[in-house]
Amino acid sequence: MGKKLLAILGLLFLLLACPDPILAQTDEEKVHQRVIIYMIDKLNLSDIDPDITPQLWSMQNEGGLGLLNTLSAGERTSKNVPCTISAGKLAVGSSDADLNFKATEIVNFEKAGDIFFRNTGFLPADHNVVVSSIEVIKKNNEKRELGQPGKLGDELHAMGLKTAVIGNADLPGDFSRSGALILMDSNGIVDNGLVGREMIRKSQNFPQSSDYNKILEAFRQFQAYDVILIQFGDLARLDRVGNMYSSQQLQVERKNRLIQIDACIGKLQPELDHRGDAVYVISPTPSHDAALQGEFLTPFIIDQSGVKGVLTSYSTRREGIVSSISLKNSILHYFNPAILDTIYASPANSIIDKLKYINQRVAFEYLNQAWLVTTHAALIFLLLFLVLAARLKHIYPKTAEFLLLYAAAIPLSLLLMGNFDVFDRWLFLLISLGLSLVLSLFGLLASRVIKTSPLSLLLFLTISTIALDLVFDLGMLKHSILSYRIMSGLRYYGLGNEYMGVLIGSTIALSALVLQKTYSQHRLFMVALLFSLVVFLISYPLFGINVGGGITACIGLGYTYMRYSQHKINLTKVLWLVVGTMVLLAVMAAIDLQQPLQIQSHLGRNVNLIRDGGFDGGFSEILKIISRKAKMELRLINYSILGWVLLALVLLFSYFVFRPASIIKRVKEQLPVIYSSLQGIIVTIIIAILFNDSGITAAAVLSLYFILLYLKYLPR
Repeated sequence: MGKKLLAILGLLFLLLACPDPILAQTDEEKVHQRVIIYMIDKLNLSDIDPDITPQLWSMQNEGGLGLLNTLSAGERTSKNVPCTISAGKLAVGSSDADLNFKATEIVNFEKAGDIFFRNTGFLPADHNVVVSSIEVIKKNNEKRELGQPGKLGDELHAMGLKTAVIGNADLPGDFSRSGALILMDSNGIVDNGLVGREMIRKSQNFPQSSDYNKILEAFRQFQAYDVILIQFGDLARLDRVGNMYSSQQLQVERKNRLIQIDACIGKLQPELDHRGDAVYVISPTPSHDAALQGEFLTPFIIDQSGVKGVLTSYSTRREGIVSSISLKNSILHYFNPAILDTIYASPANSIIDKLKYINQRVAFEYLNQAWLVTTHAALIFLLLFLVLAARLKHIYPKTAEFLLLYAAAIPLSLLLMGNFDVFDRWLFLLISLGLSLVLSLFGLLASRVIKTSPLSLLLFLTISTIALDLVFDLGMLKHSILSYRIMSGLRYYGLGNEYMGVLIGSTIALSALVLQKTYSQHRLFMVALLFSLVVFLISYPLFGINVGGGITACIGLGYTYMRYSQHKINLTKVLWLVVGTMVLLAVMAAIDLQQPLQIQSHLGRNVNLIRDGGFDGGFSEILKIISRKAKMELRLINYSILGWVLLALVLLFSYFVFRPASIIKRVKEQLPVIYSSLQGIIVTIIIAILFNDSGITAAAVLSLYFILLYLKYLPR
């Protein structure tokens, strides 16, 4: 009996000592999960300062900080970017997208809710905030086959969650309430909010400003809501009337508003439950002055348990860069972990200094890429013209050879310049031209030692450098002024169409020089290995992952190899080439689909869309992809008259190569390998234009190698 009593007492002691799992679970359930969004439009990275904005400084230190690429399908405005955030895809708003009201607010002597009902057929509740131009926004995006603004609100409502929006950026006679665009559902409804005149006050030095006491009161009023967006509008107000101030006074006013906004956030933060609340600080657009400097990336903060470091989105794979399309799923993931998070944080030191460097580099590329690339292209054109003149007049053969070598060195020098931190356009130009000269001289001297052609050596170095960068992620392709601009959002990693053209063009040119010197089955086998390696580098999802480039390389290099092998091109061989390309695509897709969904490339995501859509939906998605690529190509060709000139030249080259005139016939008869390579480049150019979003860019680069080969072996 005594033993039983002791056992019972021991059991009771253990039960009392251990926490009750049921009680613990109940405590956890009491934590109300919320997402709080501080929308501070026109906030710049340089505004986050320990003295002026200590609260924001503390939040980025304790949480995650990144740069938001404020993309939309149109201009980067406070009407378009919030619609993109809401859609989770590129989207646009409308000219009146920021004219949004509480349903009971009087607009033109009528309740906003009544006007909304008349336009949409949807009767809002009195406490709703309505997006007055929702039908126009829908039509604008449907017409262009863009994203669907309101998807975030729809999915939050599907989870049974409620949304509220507070504040505005109004000026007298000018409504600006774009915060509602982020939280609205597809009907144009935000559950509740205060966005009217009651949220502003008269200001001593300014027509009106946010009433920060009212913002605090409104937040307490809506604290039971699940997603609350607070629009701090004073920086946006100031930005719209900035021309009225001197530069010095504008900075004073801006500093005062930053201090007030930060102080309000400092009062809001203690009212949050940091066990269950996640805070997002976003700036949909940069200030006017920052935009003039090319600084379109804005600060982005997540203050949430477990998030600390530099923020990156899986869609960019660029440390510190978050795309505006990634915010929707990041917010939804907080409420439903089954929805994959699109943003992650990595530990890092001196994050804000790192991001300032990234911002400076991206801004330099944005402002100077067109000028620098055009200048180098003009130089290449001049050099090739001089070579042509020298060849035709049979003068200065060595000088002509060196000028040809210098033109071939420019793409490599611009690639190597990706390692240089040069942020002055004239200094950049001087260094890049000097580097091209060094590479040309190196090619001349080293070729004598290893007994090869200087041009062959330079082409080999170009191919090797691109390959090493792709395999080891050295960063040169990402940062080269000739490569893609991350500001455009079309590509953030891998091999862009510019250097895809360089890689394929250099490969065909090198193979032609090698086989023309000595044609043998052994060398032909080595060429086959080189071609296969290049196709692999361009196509592999962890390296180049350029789908259009993979198709271009497979068909272009495959055709060139068949010409080298002296095979007669017939329908059967063309069909085998097409089948091989389709197999390549299937393998690429299979590899890509094995990766986690967050890091799949656009190939994997498109395959998923096609597969999930069934037969009809999948076919529709394929048509959308084709349509989107065709529109992109036409937009790039129409960008300047040079696009159409290049297209005309490609057609002219094609005619003369495949229906050779006397001067080309001599190349065909005397230099069959060179003639085959010229045909191969022309086919590659045509495929590049057909299968790439910006194929005209790749075509322009490939044309360089066509001209290089022709001028080197121009019949005397």
